[in-house]
Amino acid sequence: MSSARRGIVAISVTGVLWATIGISVRLLQDHGPLDSLVILFWRLVIASLALAVIVRGDGLRALRAEFRGPGRGVRLLVVSIASIGFQLTYFYAVADVGVAVATLVTLGLAPVAALAAESVQARAVPQARTVAVVVCALSGLALVSSSHSTGVVAPHPARGVTLAAISGLLYAGSTLLSRRLSGRLSPQSLTAGTTVIGMLLLLGPTMAIGAEVPLTPPVVGGLVYLGLVTTVIAYMLFYLGLRTTPGGVAMVLTLLEPATAVVLAAVLLAEPITLTSGTGALLVLLAVAVLSLSPPADSSRLRGV
Repeated sequence: MSSARRGIVAISVTGVLWATIGISVRLLQDHGPLDSLVILFWRLVIASLALAVIVRGDGLRALRAEFRGPGRGVRLLVVSIASIGFQLTYFYAVADVGVAVATLVTLGLAPVAALAAESVQARAVPQARTVAVVVCALSGLALVSSSHSTGVVAPHPARGVTLAAISGLLYAGSTLLSRRLSGRLSPQSLTAGTTVIGMLLLLGPTMAIGAEVPLTPPVVGGLVYLGLVTTVIAYMLFYLGLRTTPGGVAMVLTLLEPATAVVLAAVLLAEPITLTSGTGALLVLLAVAVLSLSPPADSSRLRGV
């Protein structure tokens, strides 16, 4: 298997793992009044503890070198802020405008913004095949999202769409900057750096609203799952894949998240799969299959690293 195809597989698995986040958060909140900020904070705490065991020696030296280099860790800090920012703005967009519109705007804008940025940087028009894959994936996303729009309450639609757009741009920026960092930091080190910085950034706000959580098996188990599987494992795979996968392509691959969520919701929450959502999921899978069968050229030497 080529390095380009391995990168696509790694990011595809990431999208599947991230698809379990929404259901996990919903199940957690069924067991207690947990704010999304508190859940995100403890997710990062647990991930940081695990990464402290995983990252040793060379990884720690690489992180120290990053903060002692010419930029003194500025890029790593910006990636961490953008990563936390796109998650929080997405959560609040969902509350303002509903899951369907928030997901469509956030995940739909991100690959388009990344593809445009990469085209400007390369001073070249995107290939027709790439544009067709993006259109196919976004069409699938639109169908998956619209299938859940019935009866949605949108108390602040304008603010919600604005927050979702900000989330999409932050997601795109975070991914493009992470790809450059992945050229000089291992996936373990990069995951550890962004996770610990994110945890420290959320420490003050979380303490202000109260960080207590019910110490029941479902809540503790859910937080551990979010920290270990959807953060440590998923982000290490994501950053590994970014070494050989363009940012725009990576974000198309992570559209497996909403497609997988449709199936998981049907299996775990007894939510029916409609013709619309099923068709949308198949279009996303078609886009991923095209990318997997004909991956982009291996780009282990990254521009700007």
